Amino acid sequence: MARAYRDQEEATGIDCMGFDERFSMLVDTEWDSRRINKRTRLLRGANFVEPEANIADIRYDDDRGLDRAKMLELSNCQWIKDKRNIIFTGSSGAGKSWLSCALGVAACNAFYSVRYVRMPEMIDELTVIKDEEWLKAKNRYIKYDLLILDDFLLESLKERESRELLEIVEGRKRTGSLLICSQFSPAGWHSKFGEGAIADAVIDRLVHNSYLIHIGGEESMRKRMSEL
Repeated sequence: MARAYRDQEEATGIDCMGFDERFSMLVDTEWDSRRINKRTRLLRGANFVEPEANIADIRYDDDRGLDRAKMLELSNCQWIKDKRNIIFTGSSGAGKSWLSCALGVAACNAFYSVRYVRMPEMIDELTVIKDEEWLKAKNRYIKYDLLILDDFLLESLKERESRELLEIVEGRKRTGSLLICSQFSPAGWHSKFGEGAIADAVIDRLVHNSYLIHIGGEESMRKRMSEL
């Protein structure tokens, strides 16, 4: 605000403006500055693997099977406000990570807190640390408005790993949304868990109230982009 005030003093015609009008301009400048700084902090804290991803740059090639209207609808982030989930499925290289980051960036632009993490890394962290540090780590993953879990269930989980995932999924039912990227459809998730009851609990909580979007295409996005 002090900088904006100095800029006013140097502006031409400022003497013709009243106090209320000048003060309103200072408040508007401060408000815009705080919003920009908050957005910057959210984007930095999200730890996106594709920080430049943007909804406007999505490729809607016929073989990918993406619905343009649906993706634009999701970019308004109402699904996060409603605490719904998104599940992206598709083969390796289909562009799941990039799409998840594009929606994550849109969420940061709407001032939602977001965290991107590969599921193997999250599970490793939660199964190695103990006691208070474990609780702090678990609460960090639960508190975000949107948690993006990439490489979901690439490998089978051990019993403790399955329980840690259940804790995160259960906790997030009350706090926010999940965006999951998986090479496997939910029908193939059950075999990845080490215990049937936990598998049922996790899958039911994830699939219920979720948008399931399959990304098709025989060529990987890396190859498509290299040909441009």
